[in-house]
Formats: sequence, C-alpha cells, structure tokens
Amino acid sequence: MNFPTDHFSVVLNHLNDGVFIANNKGVALWVNDTSTKQLGIDRAGIIGKTVEELESIGLFTPSVTKIVLKNRETTTKVQTSKGRQYLATGLLIKIEEENTEYVLVHVKDITETVKASFKLEKTEALMKQYWQQIQEMKFTQKKENDGRLIIGKSKQHNEMFELINRVASFDATVLLNGETGVGKSMIAEELHKKSTRADKPFVQINCSAIPETLMESELFGYMKGAFTGSNSKGKQGLVKKANGGTLFLDEIGELPLHLQPKLLHLLQNKSYIPIGGTEVQKADIRIVTATNQNLLEMVKQKKFREDLYYRLNVITITIPSIKDRKDDILPLLYHYLGMFKTKYSRDVSLGKEAVELLQEYDWPGNIRELENTVERLVITSLNNVITLEDLPDKILNESSAAIDQNHKENNLLQLKNQSLPQYMESIEKKIIENALNEHGTTRKAAKSLGITQSSMSRRIKKYKLNNLD
Repeated sequence: MNFPTDHFSVVLNHLNDGVFIANNKGVALWVNDTSTKQLGIDRAGIIGKTVEELESIGLFTPSVTKIVLKNRETTTKVQTSKGRQYLATGLLIKIEEENTEYVLVHVKDITETVKASFKLEKTEALMKQYWQQIQEMKFTQKKENDGRLIIGKSKQHNEMFELINRVASFDATVLLNGETGVGKSMIAEELHKKSTRADKPFVQINCSAIPETLMESELFGYMKGAFTGSNSKGKQGLVKKANGGTLFLDEIGELPLHLQPKLLHLLQNKSYIPIGGTEVQKADIRIVTATNQNLLEMVKQKKFREDLYYRLNVITITIPSIKDRKDDILPLLYHYLGMFKTKYSRDVSLGKEAVELLQEYDWPGNIRELENTVERLVITSLNNVITLEDLPDKILNESSAAIDQNHKENNLLQLKNQSLPQYMESIEKKIIENALNEHGTTRKAAKSLGITQSSMSRRIKKYKLNNLD
C-alpha cells in the first residue's frame, strides 16, 4: 500500500519541532507549521528566499544550512531566533536518481532547557560554595570537653591522643619524640591541661635557645651574691616557678653534659640547690621533655647520659609527622584557613586543585610549615579562590611529582589485577566517557576520536554508557 505524498505535509505539520528544507543553493523549499511559528513569519516570507537573506533579516543566526553546504557534513548548532534558543541539526540528503541534493534541518526549541541548565549551574555553584563553607566549619576546630583544640582525624592522631588521655593523670616523666614542627610543645601543654596539675603553672624552656653558661641559672636560679654581676636579690629559677605544675624541657638533647647530672638528681629526688646556695629546695613538679634527635644513639656516642635517658624515657609518646598522617592535612588546612581569614579579614577559599596538591605535599616542616604556608596564601592570593598559581613553586613541583607517581602506581596495580584485554577495555571505556562528556553528542565524540558514529554506538552499548543524543 502506497502512502500518499500529500499526507507527508500533514504528518510533518503535527511535529512539535521545526522542519526546514532547502536546495543545494540554500534556497528555502518547504517548512512545516512549527517552523513558521518558531521564525515568527508565514511561509510566503520564507519559501524562495536564500538562507543568507533569511539570516540577514534576523530570522535566525547562525544558518545551519549554509554551514552544511560549506562543510558537506552533518552539523549541529545552537541557533537564536526571536529571543529564543534552538538546537538545529542539518544534514545533506542526496537523491542519486535525480543527481540533486537537499539540506534537511531539524529544529528543536531548547529555551526552557537552557534556562533550567543555567539554574542548575547556579545551583551547583551555590552547592560548591556551601560545601566549602561546611568544610571550613567542620574542620576549623574540634574541641574536647576541656576546650583544647584537637586538630586531626587520622588513626595515628587518634591513637596518640588516646595514649595522652591514659597517661596525663599520672605524674610519670614523659618523653615526646617527633620531627621539627610536629607540635611537641602543644602536646606537652595538652598533657598538663589533662593532668591533676592543670590549675598550676606550665613552664617551658627550649634547651637549644639558652647559652650553656646561663642554662643552670635559668633552671635552678641563684642566691644573691652568687657570682660577679649577678642580681643583688638573686634569681628565681624555672624549676621554682613551675612548683606544683609542669616543667617542659624542649630540645632536651641540647642540654649540656655538665648539667645532666643535676637534672637527673632533680628527677630522682625532686630536689635541687640554687647556684650559690647551701640549702636543698624541694620541687613538686612533673617533668615533660621533647626531642627530635635519637637520644639512644647520642647515648652510644657519649653525648647523652645513659642513666638520664632511661629516667626521662619512662613513657614515650611519638608524634607522627604529617606525611605519615595524610588524613589530617585537610582538617589542618581548613583550621588555619579559618584562623587567618579572621585575622586578616579576607574572604578566601581553597580551590579543588590547590587542595589536591596541598594534600599530596609531604610537609617536611610539618604543622609549622603548613601553618606558615596557609598564612602566606591568605595574604598573597590575588582572588577569592586560592588556585594552583598561588602555591609556592616547591609545593607545586613536589606535589605534582607525587600525584604522577600515584597515578603510575595505580595503573600498574590495575594491570596487575587484570588481564591485558580487560585493562585495554578499561582504558577504551575511559576514553569514550571523556569524549562524550567533552563533546556532548555521539556524532561529535566519534569524530573527535576518528571513528564512525555506528562504531561509537556499539562501544556505548558495550560499556553501558549513557547515549547523549
């Protein structure tokens, strides 16, 4: 049974999308009813006119027909007409028997879709902004019952604080081990605040910062007239000032050898004699020490007393470096970001790419380096979002190298767990996904990869990907 040709017009006029047909010279031959409504003009103003003429009077722009005739290939463009937007797809149709060709253009109104997409983009931007704010609020600070800042969520961090909580209430001597910048003084103060001595003084001295000649007088004080040039009233030492509380000796490995016996005596007998004094004074103190050196190796080298080492090493708490607790980098970043935003009154945030590199960096200077870096970024960033361009060259170079190495290791691991055909298919699937996401249609994606659309469709079906057409 033959379908009457005049019925085609009736059928096509019922379509909600526009249909525009032109000859190989770009002259309009036929349009359906929807097309006249889209263009806002009757057929008499369209039929017989070239697409250049129609485009020049502002009926649409750009002309898909003109592009198809020029490039000799199927083309999809977003057209604007009468303030609305349309997705126009034109294709070349050849009639071999008559040795002629036509351009058929299918026109779909996407105005509301574009508006919805724009709203979605705005929503996504807001969601990203809110996520950033939530992260800052979430990671700025986490407090325990006593109000002390606890920054970190890694297994190593939690295990360390569990040990601190267990030993804090005992008066045993504690030795803190850790690299420079890991926060040994903060941990020492945390031990004090969790102890029964929390309402008493916390006194800190850095053994590497005091000259050897002054160290003894700083620790134990001296009586009036003890030596030439001394204070006429004498001087109270740090041991006396810490009475009832905690004395924290940082960089204990730098304590001069000639003073180590006196510190040992203080630990064993809780007593001392000030310089120039004759009477023994009692010291009700707890001693916490810290070092970034290997004290046992110093003992072997005769640079540190063995008996003092074992007296100090009753309880050892090792503070892990940042490179060993990567999960804590993000909380620390957002804590210091919030702190310096407030300090310098700057509304800045960390971009996703910047966060990725900062998390991959090893932070040889640990928390101190991280804090200083965030402060610098808050001050020097040119825009409200801290990007890769704002990061120091050292971090950019070392972090990028770490990320590249991770990618290589992941690829090798995947290859190890898969057969070669499986591995090659996973790569092909990823390439297809990327092409579809970048180009939006299977036609464009196929063209970008140098394959036919039918080949692209087979792969989409094979890998169960969404067909975007």
